[in-house]
Amino acid sequence: MESLIVSPLLEVVCDKLASHFSGRVRAHRDFKEEAKKLQDTLQMIQAVMEDAEQRQLRDKKIRVWLSMLRDVAYDADDLLEEFRTQALRKECLKRRHNRNIRMKFMTKVRLTYLSLESVPSSLRMPWKLRKIRERLDDIAKDMNSFQFKEATAYDDTESRDKRETGPCMDESQVYGRNDDLDMILDMLLRSNSGGSSSLDPSVLAIVGIGGIGKTTLAQLVYNDERVTKHFDLKLWISVYDNFNVKKLTVEMLDYATNYRVESSQLGILQSQLREALCGKRYLLVLDDVWNEDQDQWEILKNPLCGSADGSKILVTTRNHKVAAVVRANSTCTLEGLAEDDCWTLFRRRAFADDEELQYPFLFPIGKQIVKKCKGVPLAAKILGSLMRFKREEREWLHVQESELWDLDDGENRLLSVLRLSYNHLPSHLKRCFAYCSLHPKGYEINKQKLVRLWAAEGLIASEHSGNVSFNDLLQMSFFHQVSSTEHSKRVEYKMHDLIHDLAKSIAGDEFLTLGHNSLLGGFGKSQNLKAASNNLMQIRHAVVDCNFKTSLIPETLYKANKLRTLNLLSPMDDYGQILPAVISAFRHLRVLNLSGCELEKLHRSIGGLIYLRYLDLSNTLIETLPATVGQLCNLQTLDLSGCNNLRMLPSEVTDLMNLKHLNINNCGRLAHLPEHIGKLWKLRTLPLFIVRHPEGEDLEGLGYLFLEGELSIKCLAIVQKMIDKLPDNLLLYQGLESLKLSWGNDNEGKSEHYSFDQLVGGQLSADSVVLLEKLQPNKNISRLSIKDYPGSTFPQWIMSPESCIQNPSFQNLKELVLINCRRCTSVPTLGKLPSLEYLSIQGIDTVVNIGQEFYGEGNAAFSSLKQLTLKDLCILKAWERADTMEAFPCLSRLTIIKCPSLTTMPWFPSLQHLKFRNCSPMLLKSAAELSSLSTLVIDVFPELAYLPPGLLQNNTSLTALTISSCPQLSSLPWDLTKLEALKSLTIRWCEQLSMLPQGIKHLTSLESLEIIECPSLVTLPEEGMKGLQSLCSLSIENCSSLSSLPVGIKYLSALEHLAIMYCPNLTCIPDNLQHLSTLRRLNILSCPELVVLPEALRHVTSLQNLEIRSCQNLKELPEWLSSLILLRSLAVSDCPSIKSLPDGLKHLSALQHLSIRDCPDLEKQCEKGTGEGWYKLSHIPYVYIGSPPS
Repeated sequence: MESLIVSPLLEVVCDKLASHFSGRVRAHRDFKEEAKKLQDTLQMIQAVMEDAEQRQLRDKKIRVWLSMLRDVAYDADDLLEEFRTQALRKECLKRRHNRNIRMKFMTKVRLTYLSLESVPSSLRMPWKLRKIRERLDDIAKDMNSFQFKEATAYDDTESRDKRETGPCMDESQVYGRNDDLDMILDMLLRSNSGGSSSLDPSVLAIVGIGGIGKTTLAQLVYNDERVTKHFDLKLWISVYDNFNVKKLTVEMLDYATNYRVESSQLGILQSQLREALCGKRYLLVLDDVWNEDQDQWEILKNPLCGSADGSKILVTTRNHKVAAVVRANSTCTLEGLAEDDCWTLFRRRAFADDEELQYPFLFPIGKQIVKKCKGVPLAAKILGSLMRFKREEREWLHVQESELWDLDDGENRLLSVLRLSYNHLPSHLKRCFAYCSLHPKGYEINKQKLVRLWAAEGLIASEHSGNVSFNDLLQMSFFHQVSSTEHSKRVEYKMHDLIHDLAKSIAGDEFLTLGHNSLLGGFGKSQNLKAASNNLMQIRHAVVDCNFKTSLIPETLYKANKLRTLNLLSPMDDYGQILPAVISAFRHLRVLNLSGCELEKLHRSIGGLIYLRYLDLSNTLIETLPATVGQLCNLQTLDLSGCNNLRMLPSEVTDLMNLKHLNINNCGRLAHLPEHIGKLWKLRTLPLFIVRHPEGEDLEGLGYLFLEGELSIKCLAIVQKMIDKLPDNLLLYQGLESLKLSWGNDNEGKSEHYSFDQLVGGQLSADSVVLLEKLQPNKNISRLSIKDYPGSTFPQWIMSPESCIQNPSFQNLKELVLINCRRCTSVPTLGKLPSLEYLSIQGIDTVVNIGQEFYGEGNAAFSSLKQLTLKDLCILKAWERADTMEAFPCLSRLTIIKCPSLTTMPWFPSLQHLKFRNCSPMLLKSAAELSSLSTLVIDVFPELAYLPPGLLQNNTSLTALTISSCPQLSSLPWDLTKLEALKSLTIRWCEQLSMLPQGIKHLTSLESLEIIECPSLVTLPEEGMKGLQSLCSLSIENCSSLSSLPVGIKYLSALEHLAIMYCPNLTCIPDNLQHLSTLRRLNILSCPELVVLPEALRHVTSLQNLEIRSCQNLKELPEWLSSLILLRSLAVSDCPSIKSLPDGLKHLSALQHLSIRDCPDLEKQCEKGTGEGWYKLSHIPYVYIGSPPS
């Protein structure tokens, strides 16, 4: 049963009521009197809310009472919001009347939206508030019958069932934790490290969601024989959430002394415990810790110090914050089990030892059920136990098709574990968590966006407190961070599927998801209308899955007239046609998400949503916004990102006095922003600013804002007049983390496009130096990009090493990009930037030498730099080493592109990834001094005839080598054979390469070999194949001289994928493929001289995917194809000589996909129902015959 969490809503209403007495909002005397009475009653109810919310699961009457209270609180909130909005709109109207442009016409339009129909008369407000207060009084009277306890007298631990654990367990029931066990054992059995002293025990924390197996893993560790031998004493304490220091000390004494402790004084108990542990190396396991009080932990830990060196404390917890409180030296974040391990665990519970062979038809269903467990062992065990007494297929299918929480048996056990984490949350976090149920499963959550949604719904007091709330939920494992790609700067989060199911189970009737399989899908049926209507009156938040036409959205949905959130997922239609109806029905909307719909025009009635705080129009087709958008006086977030057709914003946008976030990222045709954007003094997010005034008036307006996040300023070349009169430090006091400055403009909609020749005029160049000086970033900047800068020198804050050291704006700079600063005569001094991790310098035409000025003075340079790119430095000849200092100690990735004159470069002690493209061969000789490379890419070297000696020999740790577009390269060096760690070798577009060395047999670690566009290659080395015992993938493509594959291919015992493509002279494939026992995929494409498939292929029973394309002389698919019993996919195209399929095809029971295209005779044979060969393939689930329709 879901929980109703009403207390945060009551706090919001009380805060709004208090604002009417603070003098911030003017109100009628009768209204204030009613508001004061309402506030008094709410405060009385608030005192017992903690007890009421805890007891609702045991008393349905309390739940009904809470539901009534919630409805009244929502109505009160709506009314107070209405009153506040009236005041805002009057202020907004006053501001508009002060305008001098288009005043007469625009006032007429806007006054339409200020009619009595849209804004109730203030004279009716006291009457409405009195009605709400009377309803609340009735609820308060009912409150007495429940005998609630006030919060100060209530101990929330009483309502929770304690889960006591112990060290004993059945190790035979544990699967998939060997790696985690080894890691923890390694930490426990090594000597102390990281403690404050050698006498302090090290602390190790195991963190993970409920049911993930933390206690089980701790039990495995505790019972391991190596642990028993290593420690003199082992103690296991089940802590739970009642962190009573005295009680825990007594339990530890019981373990340490084996007798019952009599004293009740903590000081005596701790002295006895310290004495009992003295001189002993102990392991203390504290299982299921919830305590976040640092002081309590220090008190508990006090007698644990001073024992023998090597003592350890192992803590299990759901909360990363607890790990921080106990000052864990190491943390193991426990992930879910692999699916195979989860299946094994499920199977052991679902079947007795002698039963498995009797019910093989249940296995596929069981594996689908296991997928729902998402690696959580507790879920697998409970569901496995649930299925143990179900042997009918329909019973298993019912479980497979159900939501996990719809199951009757086992629900309490699984829910109680996960719900425990939820029950432990403070009430404001419970509502924030419940709101996340609106996201679909697997949804990647953007923290910033979610916090703004919480703010729009009134769930948090501020975005700062919202960030704290998000981090609290993250620490409690309700969210987990998604592993981002190497180059991604965005961090996303997800909810584990079971956590999402938990959110759905507690969300209650305020939340609704409408989609194909939801309850509302049947609302068109008359028998459901009445029940649906009653339910819909409670709904405040709705998600509509729009993978169907808008006309199928039930009319009943429009009766949910208290709706605050409307989120349209995956919309395919233009919702402009129904938008007026939506706006008319849902006047209380706070959040409206139309992202991704084919909306071309936003209806002017949008101005009627006067309570709207969050409007998402991202990735739509709109070209502009109606002027009425200026009526949205409560709007906090306007998301227009990805609106590529957007050309302009109306001037009325500057009337949005509460606007904090205007997201116009990736609006490629946006020509300009409204004037006076600086009037939006609450604005914090403005990722794009396009300069439009030569005097820089609009640029000056930026100085009035305190922007955060990222900002890109374009068209700075327009500012050509009165630059000296612009204020200094325009951006110095901004809260920006990322700043991009561009003198040009790549937006399509901007009429002013500047070529570089236009930008480098003498006066503009001088003015640009002054302008860039005034655009010095703030101290928090972490990413800076300067593009198309026409100056010949950089200002002091970039160029001077002294300013780099002293100027705090550089202390946090992690990424610096300089693009097309073509007139600059030297590179800035950047070596002293202490945090710089990524540097890219591109398109500087006048730099000949990178010398000592690049490094600066001191003992070290570029101490944090990890990635460096030099590109398009057309006359750069030399890159000097640092003379007297250590440089680039952390550089791991270097890319040099289109630097044709560069012949020398420094030495990099830690470089792992090196890429050269379109450079001088002399640069490779300089690179031969390196010795730490793991990846080397040599691309586009038109005159390279050979690789310099030592380049490969000195880098024996290479794991990946790519040589591409080297048309003069005729052979590979002998020292290639020394690369015993090489895993990937790619050779592409080397026209003169005629052979590979026999010595490649020494590449025993090679897993992937690609040879592409090497027309002179005649064959592969016979002997060279013998040593490639690790090769998993071999791809040969566009080698026109290759006539056969070597017999030695039989030695590739680990080969899983073989691709032979576009080899027009290949006549045969060796008939010894039976040795390729691991081959799974075989692709043969465009080999017109190939006549038959090798018969030995029949013995490769591991083959799962076979593709044959454009082999015009291939005569048939052999009958022995039926031997490939694991074949799952067969694709044949453009093989006109093949007339029929083998009869044995009908015996391939694993075959799931068959595709036949551009084979006229064969297609006719396989026509469904009528073809002579149809019976051979009628059992295959997915059959594609003929070319797909255009």
